[in-house]
Amino acid sequence: MTGRDVLAMQLAGSFNMLRERLDMLSEQEWTARAIPGTNLPGFTLWHALRTIDWGVHCAIQGVPEVADRPEWRNLHASEFVYGAGITSQEADKVAHLVSRDQVRDYLGAVQPAALDWLKQQSDGDLDRVPDFEAHQRVKPRYLTAPVWAEVSDFVGKPAWQILARPCISHIRVHAGEVDIQRQASRVGNASAKS
Repeated sequence: MTGRDVLAMQLAGSFNMLRERLDMLSEQEWTARAIPGTNLPGFTLWHALRTIDWGVHCAIQGVPEVADRPEWRNLHASEFVYGAGITSQEADKVAHLVSRDQVRDYLGAVQPAALDWLKQQSDGDLDRVPDFEAHQRVKPRYLTAPVWAEVSDFVGKPAWQILARPCISHIRVHAGEVDIQRQASRVGNASAKS
């Protein structure tokens, strides 16, 4: 087994975790804030998937993201980037503008694109350092202070670290966040019925 194989298994796991949570959440839970001060689950899942699309396509390869295609205009990626550095009001707006079904369909497009690309890479390819900052220049908002502050530490890092951190470990954090929100929502609903 190679390092690429491990990353591919973990990236596939990221997609599976997101799909499971998309399938578990009800339409009501998509825009329900069970814990004050947290993001809505709909935003969190949109952001997690947008992060993988951004990481694999823009950050590492310097190519257009899946969300840049005309058929994905309804994801509002040009307006809300990939969720990094946006305000809480913008994050809430995402959950109300983008449905669970749209995010599920987007996952169906991003997953094969990302995994097919990764299968073509060698460990040596993944050790290369992408021109991270230049890749961000394709979208002016990617270099605005709030967004750049969230990701600037990836400058000079090899591709495998961009996969391992935002596209894999970051996704697990957000999956846990959605699980906690969902559990809190169900406890709150049960208490309200009592």
